[in-house]
Amino acid sequence: MPPMPSPATLNPMGHPTATVQEALKALQSPDNAVRSASEAALGGFPLAQLLPALAQSVREDGVPSSEQHLAAILLRRCLQSRWNEVENSDPADTDALLQQTLECLLQAVLESSEGMVKKSAADAAAEVWRRKQTRSLEDAPVAIVARWLAEPELGQLETATALFRLFDRLCEDEEIAPRLTQTHGASLARKVALALQQGRGGGKESEACMTAALEALVTCVSSLPSSSTIRASLCDLAPLLLSVLFVSPSPALFVSSQQLAETFPQFFAGHHAALLELVVRVVGSHGADAGADDDVKAVALNVAVSAVTSAPKWARKNLNIVKPLLEVLADCCGRVTSDEETWSSKDREEDDDEEDRLAQEALALATRVAERLNNNAVLEMLLHICTSFLASDDWRRHLAALSLLAALLEEEHSSLSVIAHSDEVVAVCLLRLQSPHARLRWAALNCLCCLLQQEEREGSVTEREKNLLEKLLESLHNETNNRCRRKGLQAVAEFFSNFGADDDEGPAMDPEVYAQLSPYIEAALQNAVVPLCDSSDAQTQELALAVGSVLAQVSGQHFQRFFSFFMGAVRRLLSVDFPSFLKTHPHGCSLLETAVEFAGALATAVGMEVFAPDAPWLLERLVEIQNVCSEGTADASLQATAMEAVGIVAKVMGPAALPFLPAVSPIVLARVRQHVDCDFAEAIATGNEEAGASVSEEGRISKVNITDKSGRQTVISINTAAVEEKCAALRLLASLATGVGGQMPPDTAVEWAAAVTAESRGRFALIRKEALGALPAIVNCLSASDFGQFVRLSRESLALLVEAVKENSARHVSDFVLPAATQLLQNLSLEKERKEALKGLSALGERQDAGGEGATAAEAAFSLEERKAFLSQIFEAMGRFLIPILTEEFERLASKEGEDDEWENVDEDEEEATEVAAEAYDAVMQATGALFKLYGGECLASFDAHLKMPFGALLAHEQANPGGKVSALCIFADAITFGGAEAGKMYAEVILPAALLTVCPPSAALVEDDVYAVSAAAYGIGAVAMHSREAFLARREGAIEALTRALQSPVLQTDDCRSAADCAACALLKIALLYTREVGEQSATIFTELLKRWFPLKDDAQEIDASIDLLVNMVAENHILLQAAAAKEECRRVLLALLAEKTKDAESSKDEDKKLVAMWKKARVQKALELIR
Repeated sequence: MPPMPSPATLNPMGHPTATVQEALKALQSPDNAVRSASEAALGGFPLAQLLPALAQSVREDGVPSSEQHLAAILLRRCLQSRWNEVENSDPADTDALLQQTLECLLQAVLESSEGMVKKSAADAAAEVWRRKQTRSLEDAPVAIVARWLAEPELGQLETATALFRLFDRLCEDEEIAPRLTQTHGASLARKVALALQQGRGGGKESEACMTAALEALVTCVSSLPSSSTIRASLCDLAPLLLSVLFVSPSPALFVSSQQLAETFPQFFAGHHAALLELVVRVVGSHGADAGADDDVKAVALNVAVSAVTSAPKWARKNLNIVKPLLEVLADCCGRVTSDEETWSSKDREEDDDEEDRLAQEALALATRVAERLNNNAVLEMLLHICTSFLASDDWRRHLAALSLLAALLEEEHSSLSVIAHSDEVVAVCLLRLQSPHARLRWAALNCLCCLLQQEEREGSVTEREKNLLEKLLESLHNETNNRCRRKGLQAVAEFFSNFGADDDEGPAMDPEVYAQLSPYIEAALQNAVVPLCDSSDAQTQELALAVGSVLAQVSGQHFQRFFSFFMGAVRRLLSVDFPSFLKTHPHGCSLLETAVEFAGALATAVGMEVFAPDAPWLLERLVEIQNVCSEGTADASLQATAMEAVGIVAKVMGPAALPFLPAVSPIVLARVRQHVDCDFAEAIATGNEEAGASVSEEGRISKVNITDKSGRQTVISINTAAVEEKCAALRLLASLATGVGGQMPPDTAVEWAAAVTAESRGRFALIRKEALGALPAIVNCLSASDFGQFVRLSRESLALLVEAVKENSARHVSDFVLPAATQLLQNLSLEKERKEALKGLSALGERQDAGGEGATAAEAAFSLEERKAFLSQIFEAMGRFLIPILTEEFERLASKEGEDDEWENVDEDEEEATEVAAEAYDAVMQATGALFKLYGGECLASFDAHLKMPFGALLAHEQANPGGKVSALCIFADAITFGGAEAGKMYAEVILPAALLTVCPPSAALVEDDVYAVSAAAYGIGAVAMHSREAFLARREGAIEALTRALQSPVLQTDDCRSAADCAACALLKIALLYTREVGEQSATIFTELLKRWFPLKDDAQEIDASIDLLVNMVAENHILLQAAAAKEECRRVLLALLAEKTKDAESSKDEDKKLVAMWKKARVQKALELIR
């Protein structure tokens, strides 16, 4: 190890203190060049010289405090960014350097006359101490804090503030913190009490000291073991803190109090009533500065909410505390400060209401309480509060109630409770549409919008719905306030959207529903859309067009009679000179975006036959928009919308869009290949050293300015417009590839694949996501047109994705890396199915072509040895990806075992981590299933080596991630289904006990949340029944009973849970067919009743296909169950229904591969029907 040069050997004149002090002066210059030169000069000194010189500047008398403060910040920054210069030097020399530096800094903490210098010196001292190779509680910084904590007095306020801060920073050392807090936690509590007692008198110095004391307390609590007796004693500080807040309601103290409540839920135990009294007092006060006053009120509300939501189990048992808190929050929801004229003048609905910050904060906090407690009683309290507010004479209370109802409807956890009272909500909203207060009318319309967004409806139109629509259209016709018009248009759009179909056929309404709503559609067009399309208010005009888009989409072919009028409007809007229009219209981009979206909706609605004459013109104008955007004249969002419209039009045109590809492709590829500028610049922040960030936009560039706690300022400049354009272009390539499919020229597909592959390695996750999302669709275009290129690109893309699993973050692997791999594997599976279908159809004499001959792409992509290596690599990559996630989850579960259940701190970060983990398990399961489907038993060795353990652990642990358990059930079921008898022997005993418990839990009835788990478990039971006879026989009776009880559950009788019923019914069918003799006489009854009630299956595609195979094979083998006439007749009925379904699929599918597979299934069913006669 090379010796570290001493300051004397590097600089014969000693430490470069004078030079450093000159540089510190220059760093505060307003001249960028001077500051840059000073930074460069400091950067030229070796760290071994620079640290003592900076420390000396912090300690030395006579140096201006601003320079001392900056020296401490710079010292900390240099340690963080340049530590590698001395890290590998002689340990003794390094420790000597650190000790020398530390002594100067600690002297500044104790002796400096400036509080700002003391605090920054404390931060730097802790950073220096953490760099020492060995640290203990006897080291100087800890010893100084310990001596001070042991003293009976607080001492000078600024020194106390710095020492609290030093304790806080020392606890950032994870190794020392538990011992430090356990040893000195009680002393810290006494010192915090002193700070709070002395701080009652007020003053900035006292407030700073109390804030630092509370921050140290938060850190201390976080570091103490959950079993520590010190934690309970800290609760004694709560009354003292509340008394201080009554006298001095400071935002900083409230923020620290909130951190305490979140970190240590027990802190306010027994004092929630006093806390609420404090909050009511603060919220009811009125200061001279309304803005600052609202800031204090908002943080006070946050403390009260955090004290409740951090311990939801306790809060649910103490709703008497929750109710008054909700009343305070609801009251604040109506605290609007701006007058109606100012409110009405708002140009865009999406702009923030700066004046109403307190009301917005209260709304967010009220819904947070509802979400975190997730309790029906809490929601009923809120609804009761809303009812009482609506009964008052104060319009602001009406506004608060409507705003609160809308906010609850927007939250997933609370929306169902409000929807249960939808008739009452509609009634109160319609009544308020007559109010003279525009804000109240707007709030009523907004509440209706939220209700309509959440409502799920089926069947014909009810009288209540017709009445609501009539009132909305009447209100819109009479409305004069632009903001209310906009919200009214949105409500009309939401209403009609609810009646659109939600399937692959498009959003057009059911014919019966259209017949009922047709008069209202015409009224909406004539009385709202057409007149308001010419509104002088830009956003009203845009929303009128948006309503027209919705009406076109839900009307489908029926919109043809309005097509010429609205296509004329689109032509007028898109025939303008784009550059000049954008210069003269402030919101021209938004209007053009809406017009482009309307054009796409028109094309989709009326179809190619009607749209054909206008298609070339529209594509030409969309290309022109691309050109204008490329010149930087327009927003990137307009280009993105135009690209999306190109994709929609191309989808409508189908193969007819091919002639336009040569014009579109170069523009799109240019957008894909454009360079995204991303620059990083660092500087030293002067002034406040606290961390923070700000974002600004200049043209196409976004700047993010970040200051960390060391004072390092980083400015990141990103061409976000280029990022948005790249993403839109990649999405368009995916859309075009999907729309044109196998008709795409192979050379074009290869060129696109190369461009997309290059972007999949980009530095921005957003771009990588869109690139990997587009890649499978583009590669799949070659499956029928160029087999060799399809094989090559599939192989290379899969290899790319194996590396991407290793290189990307866990969130990105789940979000887009593994889904792309899954889609590529599914492409290969579909190609394999197509060849099998061709062979089968040829054998039946229904096809003469030899397309089914030769190796499949999955076989051609890898030789046997290459395939073995590929499977090993991808399973190993997925295993390495999962192990840290699983380990972290199990560590969290272990840490909760010793917690007081009532005061369990439900951390939102933990909830998010649970969701992220569930997404990871699901992504691995999907990819693994695709691999097993493609390569069967060849996957078993790699799967067993890398994934059996993590997924087996999820099944075995009772409290494991619920989403992970579903994935585990699915992954073992897939392994057995496609791995055959060998996999059955390996995993039947792993999955079967867990699957039976899931399908029929012993202690509770099934609920809707169980649907995915029941589906997976039933699938697993069926897989074991088919492929592991020996293991299944021992549990056969239990399986039949469990599946039968599941199918009798009220939950599985509903349409929403039909997929789970499909899986359970299919599993029972497998048992009835494969274990007929073992089941005995019951087999015929089970089989007949099963077919009569549940078949043909409706929702689960995999089980539908499995049922076809089972029934077709049953007929071919002349199964013994078919000897019963009733069973035979039911089987024939199901086969006839399946034949009709597959005939429809074969005739309607636009994808040639899927059409071919559907034809093969149809032919098999038809053959079975011939045999069963």
